[in-house]
Amino acid sequence: MQVRSAIRLGLTPLAIALLLFLLWIALLAVPGAWVIFSIYTVSVTKTVLVCSALAVALTLVGLCWWHHWISGATMLCGLIAVALLASQPTVAKSPSRRVADVAQLIYYRDALLRQVAELQRKGTSPAVAAIAVDGFGSMTSGIALDPTGEIFLKPDRRSKSWTATAGQTEIGIETLEARHIVGDYYSWFHY
Repeated sequence: MQVRSAIRLGLTPLAIALLLFLLWIALLAVPGAWVIFSIYTVSVTKTVLVCSALAVALTLVGLCWWHHWISGATMLCGLIAVALLASQPTVAKSPSRRVADVAQLIYYRDALLRQVAELQRKGTSPAVAAIAVDGFGSMTSGIALDPTGEIFLKPDRRSKSWTATAGQTEIGIETLEARHIVGDYYSWFHY
């Protein structure tokens, strides 16, 4: 078999795996998508969900293997890669979560910068901005711009000026958990 035909046999399964990865990222990044998914799946037991996911995976691998063993092996490797990228080391710290955070940052960056400019115009220091992106009840997540980095400190170690500024936003809550995205930008969650 020629290398060119082997590559051609592997491209379709890799494209399907990439599409599944992008759908997972969309589920994480699009506001409300995770809540809607949860509402639809709450009526189904975990066993049914796991068995359904395995059935879909086996069907995809089987169909690709039926076409050619290289396609089947590529699909199997692609699905394993998607599962690892979506769950390791944890779902909250996985590469897929990081890509979703970067996508949200790209979308909300201008709004954060406008908030910071408004705070600086008012003379507020430090200029800490936050946007709630998604949430349900008391659980909320979002993106923040914190040039001081105090978002990572425990509540009793944060400065009074930071607490005063952040207290006007969603990140002023003590049960805040933050993840660094890039530069002064953070992804946050509180419950």
